[in-house]
Amino acid sequence: MKQKRPPSLRLRLIAAFVFLGVALGPLVSGAMLWVSYTLEEEAVKATVQERLQHLLSTPEHYVLREHPRHPKVYVLSSFELEGVPDRIFSRADGIHEFELGHRAWIVGLASLGDGRRYAVLEDISSIERREWVSVFIVLGGAAFSGYVALWFGFYFSRRLLAPLTRLAGRLGEANDLAAEVRLAEEGLDEEVLVLARALDEYRWRMSELLAREREFSADASHELRTPLTVIRLAAELLAEDAALSERSRRALVRIEHASARMAETIETLLMLAREPEATKEEFDVVDVAREALAHIEFFAEGSEITLELLVLAHPLVHGSPAALSVIVANLVRNAIQHAQCHRITVRIEPDRLCVEDDGIGMPQTADGASGGRGLVMVRRLCEREGWELRSSAREADGRGTKIEVVFFRPFADEPRSS
Repeated sequence: MKQKRPPSLRLRLIAAFVFLGVALGPLVSGAMLWVSYTLEEEAVKATVQERLQHLLSTPEHYVLREHPRHPKVYVLSSFELEGVPDRIFSRADGIHEFELGHRAWIVGLASLGDGRRYAVLEDISSIERREWVSVFIVLGGAAFSGYVALWFGFYFSRRLLAPLTRLAGRLGEANDLAAEVRLAEEGLDEEVLVLARALDEYRWRMSELLAREREFSADASHELRTPLTVIRLAAELLAEDAALSERSRRALVRIEHASARMAETIETLLMLAREPEATKEEFDVVDVAREALAHIEFFAEGSEITLELLVLAHPLVHGSPAALSVIVANLVRNAIQHAQCHRITVRIEPDRLCVEDDGIGMPQTADGASGGRGLVMVRRLCEREGWELRSSAREADGRGTKIEVVFFRPFADEPRSS
C-alpha cells in the first residue's frame, strides 16, 4: 500500500500558527473572563453573607419587606420582588444562586427559632448577561485571531523557511559543479549551516565514489575486452582450419557464442556504470532493432525457431541506442534459450517495442510477478533510460510470452518502408 505523504514543513508551521491563534488565544482570554466573572459572583456572595449576618444581629436597622406569599419571611433587597420566583425562599439556610430564563439572583437565607426567616436578595442578571456577551466576543475573537494567525503563518513560514529554500536552490545548482563548491558559507543560520555542512560532506563522498566507479569502468573495459578479443580472433583463425573435425567445429561455435555473450554482458554492465546522459541521442527504434537481430541470429541457427521483425511504425526515441540494442538482444536470446518456442516476433509500435513468442510461457514468482529469464539487467536498463518494462502471457491459457518496452513519449512516428 502506498504510504501517505506527510504534509510539508511550511503547512505544519502555518497550522501551528493557526492553532495558537484559534485555540490558545481564545482559551486564555476565555479563562481570564471566567475567572473574572467567578470572582465577581463570589464578591456578591460575600456581600450577601455579610449583610445577612449584620441583619440577624441588628434587624431594626434595616427596612424589611414581608413576602406576600411567605408569612414571616422578611426580605432585604434593593429592587421590587416582582418576577422573583417564590421557590427561592423555600431553599435551606445558606447562600444560593438561582437562575430563571435570562435573570439570575443570589439569595442568603437564615431562620430564627421563633419561626421568622430573613432573606438578603441581590440581582446578578447583568453579570450573567455580560458572561453571554463575553462568550460571543471570545468566539468572534477566535475567528479574527485565526485569520490574523493564518496571515502571520504564511508570512513567517516563508521567512523561516527561506534559508532552507535558498540552500535547496544552491544544492540543485551545485549538482552540476565540482564537489569543491561548498554549500556551507558564512551568514547562514546555525541550524541551516549544520545541514549545509552535512550535505557538503555527503557530496564529497559521492564524488569520490563516482570517481572510483569511473576509474573501475575504464580499467574493467580494457582488462575484460582484451582477452575476449584474443579469444574471438583465435576462434576465427581456428574456423579457417579445413582439417578441423566436426566435433571441434561445434565446440568452436559454442566458444564463439559464449565469447559474444560475455562481451554483451560486459558491455551491459559497463553501460549501467556510466552516466546515462553521456550516451543519449535521438535514434530510430527500427534501425537499432534490425541491427540487434542481425547480431543475434546465430543463436537460432540449427534450431526450428523463426525470428520475425514486424514494423508497424518508426518511432524516434531520445535515449541510448546501445541500451536498446542490449535489451532486444537479451530478450530474443532468452526466448531462444528458455521459451521452447517455434516463432519469436519483434513488433515495433508507435510508442513501444514488443518481443513475443509462442512458447511455454513465463513462470510466476512467489509474489505473483513474472520472473526469471535474465530480465534483471533488462529491467535496470529500462529504469536507467526512463522506459517501462511490461511482461504478460500472450494467450489466455498462459502460453506464450509478451514483453513490452514502453517508451511513453517517442519524439516522432514517421512512417517509412520496412
